[in-house]
Amino acid sequence: MKKNLAIVLLSLTLFMPALAIEPQVTESTISTDYSMNFEIAPDTVKIKMYVENSGTNLKELKEKNDKIVSDAQNKIKAKLSANESIKTIAFSVNNVYSYKDKVRIFQKYEVKNGFEVKLKDLSKISEIIQIAMDSGVKNIGQLNFSVENGENICNDLMSKATKSAKNRAQIIAQAAGVQLDKPKSINPYCSLSNNFVQPRYLNSSAKASFGAMDMAAPESVVESIEPGSVNVRASVNMTYYLK
Repeated sequence: MKKNLAIVLLSLTLFMPALAIEPQVTESTISTDYSMNFEIAPDTVKIKMYVENSGTNLKELKEKNDKIVSDAQNKIKAKLSANESIKTIAFSVNNVYSYKDKVRIFQKYEVKNGFEVKLKDLSKISEIIQIAMDSGVKNIGQLNFSVENGENICNDLMSKATKSAKNRAQIIAQAAGVQLDKPKSINPYCSLSNNFVQPRYLNSSAKASFGAMDMAAPESVVESIEPGSVNVRASVNMTYYLK
């Protein structure tokens, strides 16, 4: 019985097809990249403005802040065109305490209102800030200069960068005596770096002071503001198979 089993196993072994082992094929590729950097003039600015007051009567503080904000916004709105806007960005009430013998003692309230003005006409920046300051707004934040249609600019630059990267790959392939096949990977990138400017003020006692402005000095005026430029960087990395 064991002899017959051994014959059967031997027969199966003899008739089993040999397994083919395929050699590993190494992919031949060429990788190139191309970058583009541009400085372009901004077409939009966003100005953050804040009204902050403190005291012990919360109702009076809120009414005081509301009046300053309302007056400033109404005067600013009269200067805005259809594609410019103003919106509320902040409102907060904080309780301020002191401590004595581990006992918390209420001191005052701090009330803060904030709004943002979006301008397309950059020549109006100083005028708008001056209107706000004259209305009682004491804190002007950084000015954020940007390009509103940044996506369209990026799309155009990435298209140009892709064509340049492909052309570079073709030059390399021709020099190496090979031909490009279909792309293995395409990795585009684009970024716009907004430009931030802190407003500067002039008054009779100090040539330049930054940030919050003491409105007790009615002669205070806003310096001319230069928007600078926005940096745009586009790049693409491409890898091609070789025929």
